[in-house]
Amino acid sequence: MSRGLGGVRQRFGPDDLENAFPVIEDLRAAGATDYVAMPLRFSDGQTNVMTLTSEHPDGFTTANLGLIFECSSIISRLFEVFNQRENARAMLETYVGTRAGARVLGGDIRRGDGDEIDAAIMFCDMRASTRLETQLGREAFLDLLNRFFETAAGHVAQHGGEVLKFIGDAVLAVFPAGEDPAEARRQSLRAACAIAGGLAELTSPDDDFDCRCVIGIAYGNVMYGNIGSRDRLDFTVIGTAANIAARLGEHGKTEGHKIVVTSDIAAEHDTPVSLGRLDLHNVADPVDGFAIEVADG
Repeated sequence: MSRGLGGVRQRFGPDDLENAFPVIEDLRAAGATDYVAMPLRFSDGQTNVMTLTSEHPDGFTTANLGLIFECSSIISRLFEVFNQRENARAMLETYVGTRAGARVLGGDIRRGDGDEIDAAIMFCDMRASTRLETQLGREAFLDLLNRFFETAAGHVAQHGGEVLKFIGDAVLAVFPAGEDPAEARRQSLRAACAIAGGLAELTSPDDDFDCRCVIGIAYGNVMYGNIGSRDRLDFTVIGTAANIAARLGEHGKTEGHKIVVTSDIAAEHDTPVSLGRLDLHNVADPVDGFAIEVADG
């Protein structure tokens, strides 16, 4: 049908024992008496398929099928709208995340559209990525990078957060507070520990390299929405907490810490290690920093 070769019909009478398709056997067992598949053409020229099953003892009449054929152009437009919306939803979720994608699909498409929310912000950065690309070669490095992103995104999602974007070799994730700020802070820290502790699984004992990361987390009020130019928007988070999270990650990379967090995040851990008052680049006031020790998984 997709090649324009017409439709298909299969009756389930006592003389029609041959099953043209695997689904026919299931339909026959469920009590179906007639099966029809006909082309369903979309406005872009694509040919899809509409299938119908009857349980009437006599199956479909000629009048039944004629009416369905006459209505098929209207039916195709209806399904095309649903199909386009589902494709748009899937594409937005893939590129900007579930929450952000839903907001964009819901009409938040103007510059400045968004909300101020309280959230834990996480920056997770792969360490030594430049050296790894040189050592492994482009193809092998990209495979490792994708597995790194998969690990980070998986743990973020499992702990109630959402990856907003991949920035080079880094992950930006947000854990909205909603009605429970402590839970958002707790979950962001649990996700960070799971990521940092689980990256060893990406390499084998025979590899002459390892995959490591550095993570910075801060909590605060951020703008969650669209920024950019008139012609190109980006859905992201903007605010002091996002800046501090990024700078804490940079501090961890310089000092050799896997996870560096602010005091309110550290309060959700049993044994944080105080790093004292940290002067962070482009952050006006010193920040009480804490390292979270994580064993390799």
